[in-house]
Amino acid sequence: MPKISDTLYADLRRRLMSGYYAPGAWLREEHIAEEMKVSRTPVRAALQRLVEDGLLVAAARGATVAQWTQWDVAEVFELRMLLEPHAAGLAAERATPEQVAEMEALNDEMEHWVKSRKDDRVARIQAVNNRFHHLLVEAARSGRLKALLQNYLDMPIMIGSFYFYSEQEMRESVEHHRQVTLAIRRRDRRFAEQAMAFHLRASFVRFEMQRVGAESAPGPASIPAPGSSGA
Repeated sequence: MPKISDTLYADLRRRLMSGYYAPGAWLREEHIAEEMKVSRTPVRAALQRLVEDGLLVAAARGATVAQWTQWDVAEVFELRMLLEPHAAGLAAERATPEQVAEMEALNDEMEHWVKSRKDDRVARIQAVNNRFHHLLVEAARSGRLKALLQNYLDMPIMIGSFYFYSEQEMRESVEHHRQVTLAIRRRDRRFAEQAMAFHLRASFVRFEMQRVGAESAPGPASIPAPGSSGA
């Protein structure tokens, strides 16, 4: 059985990634504990993990939501869509056989976790996904491109995206990775560029659909920031 703090962490992370809480909103320990019907101790542990992830900022008696706006997310996706297809194209020309084999192994591992029913499956999927994208950038063998891209790959909003994927969307993401890998194995630069561009565009569309859905759904009451008149 997962620990209460792990369950809280996963639930709160899903909310944060989907835009359920507005940027800057104050998440008070006592409010979360009351809503989730748990003590404040596991809430404090879950919030601390989310602070370490960069999704929250520590505050008195809780935390505030990091200022990730719609425009921030769109800009990061746009920059990735400009840079990462180029990295895939370079990887099609420069990847070693060992790197291609590792990409294929990561695709198999990711599919394994998609099919799994273990409590930590989403975290595992995210970790494998992140390793795949970093490996592809390494395979491009461009120091300048790597310096530009690696921070975008590791931004919390990107790492946590699988928390709002359906299982079918997870399977589609694996298939996108397989198409990119096939293009790299075939040394087909244009195919690799187009496959990666499609993958990233599909990811952005999913994110936007989730955001719009969260905005139209009933959310929590406005939570004042620390130090405001509503504290």
